[in-house]
Order: sequence, then C-alpha cells, then structure tokens
Amino acid sequence: MKRTHKAVVVAVVIGVIITVLVGCGPQDQGSAPQAAEQEATDTSQQAQDSEQEPAELQVVDGAVVIEMQASRGRNYNTPIGLHVEPGTTIRFMNMSGMHSTTAYHPDNGRELRIPEGAEAWDSGMMTGRGQSFEVTLTVEGVYDYYCIPHEAMGHVGRIIVGDPDAAPVGPADNLPAAARNALPAVDQIMAEHVVLP
Repeated sequence: MKRTHKAVVVAVVIGVIITVLVGCGPQDQGSAPQAAEQEATDTSQQAQDSEQEPAELQVVDGAVVIEMQASRGRNYNTPIGLHVEPGTTIRFMNMSGMHSTTAYHPDNGRELRIPEGAEAWDSGMMTGRGQSFEVTLTVEGVYDYYCIPHEAMGHVGRIIVGDPDAAPVGPADNLPAAARNALPAVDQIMAEHVVLP
C-alpha cells in the first residue's frame, strides 16, 4: 500500500511539473494564433461594415426630415449632409435643445454659401421639442446652413440640390474651424446621398 501511495504522489508531482514547464513557454507563441484570429475577426467586421445598407432619408408627409439634436455636449443635425432633387421640401425638426437653421446668406449677415437666386431662410430660435421649420429648395447647387447659437461648435449642415456644379460652394475659410471641419465634402454627399454625423 505504501509503495502505491508513493507512486501516485510521484506521478502527480511529475504531472504538475510538466504542466508548469509547458505553461512557461515563450509568450509570443500563444499570441500569434490569437493575433491571426483577431485579424480575421477585424477583416470580417470590415466586410460586414462595407455591406451595410446606406443611410436612408426620413420622409414625413412628403418632406425630408433633418433632426436637430443636442446630446452629451454636442449639437448636430441628422443627417449632416444630403443630396435631393430640385423642389424637395426640407423639414428641420428640433429634437432636443435650442437651435436655428439659418442659410449662409447676406440677408442673414453672412457670406453667400447657397446658390445665387436661391431664397435665404432663417427659422429663428426653435426651443420646443418637435418644433419644425420647412423650406423648399428649387435652385440647383450646394446649400450650407448653420445653427446660430452653435455654429462655433460645428453645428452646420450641407444640402446638395440636383447638380452640385450648377452652383458650387466656395472655400470655407471664413467659417469657424469647427464648422469648417464638420461640413461633409461634396464628393462624399454625392457618393452616399445621406451623410450621418
């Protein structure tokens, strides 16, 4: 009995030593398969992302809706960039916070950043949730607009009506840096038609 007990103890001790020695191998051997597995997962995720459906316009009673949001210290429009056909009515809807939608136009005390001949708009301050303002855009070209209290924070938007080359937008050098950086590129809007913030 004593010999059997000693043999079992020795076998257990040898097993523990072997397990410890195997576990002490070089760390990078175990990480190579994990890295390859992570790379495969990343590639799979990228493929899924590229297959996602493009963003769709929200249309209510024939008007394309742009929601004006305030969340976690950010003020923005959803979508921020959009391509529509001439004659489209845009409904700016206040979802939270206090906002305006105001065309860059001399009538609003700003440089012209909408097509010449297009009607300037200014909603005034919208303070209530669900409050809305509509404008129908008929002149082809690029329209840039801003939120009066939040322009310096990058609360701006761009709408392309029909052909952007009919009235291209000039450089944004005179805009606040955050506004300039937030405006989506014309090429991006033409490729995606709806650009989310």
